Amino acid sequence: MRKFLVLLVFVLIVVVVADRALHYAAQNEIAKRVSQQYEMSTEPEVTIAGIPFLTQAVGGEYSEINIVTGALTVEQVQMERVDITANDVEAPLGTLMSEPEAVAGTAEATALLPYSEVQKRLPEGIVIENEDGQPRISGDLAVSGYSIPVSADLEISVEEDTLRVTPSDVEVGEAPIDIGSSAEERLSAALPVPPLPFGLTVTGIDTRPNGVEVEAEGSDVQLVGGDRRQ
Repeated sequence: MRKFLVLLVFVLIVVVVADRALHYAAQNEIAKRVSQQYEMSTEPEVTIAGIPFLTQAVGGEYSEINIVTGALTVEQVQMERVDITANDVEAPLGTLMSEPEAVAGTAEATALLPYSEVQKRLPEGIVIENEDGQPRISGDLAVSGYSIPVSADLEISVEEDTLRVTPSDVEVGEAPIDIGSSAEERLSAALPVPPLPFGLTVTGIDTRPNGVEVEAEGSDVQLVGGDRRQ
């Protein structure tokens, strides 16, 4: 009986070690493939949820895979990070470590665009600052050879794949000329949202202290394999 228990414990240890080793290897392989597919300077962090891993690997179905990238530059627009949560992922065990292909039933993502990207679209001399967790613009607006101090709250919205930047409660300092309502027009801007990884569709945005968080989602999302580069 004792020998049997010792053997059982040994087998369990081997299974656990094998499970963790294969889990680690699969995460690294997906990270490498995604990095190559999108020409990232650093590999993303990949986390395959669920324990044990072996039962998911044998079935080729994973309940959740999370992918977090570092900074990306797409079509000359920088994103600080992209955080993707993929659900109901199908990835056959036979190809996972050789020619991997992984398709998610659904995926949700957030991408952070720093305010520096928005500021590039504003007139020279206007900067975006954080005030109580919300973006606000201020600076000197050049009009007809004059430098006119202005400040305003900043409202950011999304229309399809374009961010709309609109000032509100515009305050204009003392100036030798009256710029009237043209201040709001001059301080408005538009910023195209670059194509997100995995062909995800933008669904909304939220302003954060350090940038604009773009929300996106998709279905039948090709995470690895195929030709889904944007």
